[in-house]
Amino acid sequence: MKSISMREFLLKKEKGSLFFIDIREHYQYERGTIQGAKNIPYRLLKETPENYLLKEEVYYLFCENGFQSSRLVAFLEKKGYQVIDLEGGYEAFLKYKNMIK
Repeated sequence: MKSISMREFLLKKEKGSLFFIDIREHYQYERGTIQGAKNIPYRLLKETPENYLLKEEVYYLFCENGFQSSRLVAFLEKKGYQVIDLEGGYEAFLKYKNMIK
């Protein structure tokens, strides 16, 4: 399973061109997320990834604390998708968000 620390992700220079997905429930997403993240809840992405993802693109997934996203990344990799887990999820983002310029 591929993963990257939230700190490393936030320091990426080209993050404006990246696809990242908040897999939390919509009510959690509405309370706060990483700017530019698209909300596709865990259940929808697991049941019908073909409706949301292209196999030739790379996607970064995150949840609240990294547990669900790591499980979903492992599942989607087996189906041939290029997905990377953002370790620590939204909680890690809150810790490192001041790194964003």
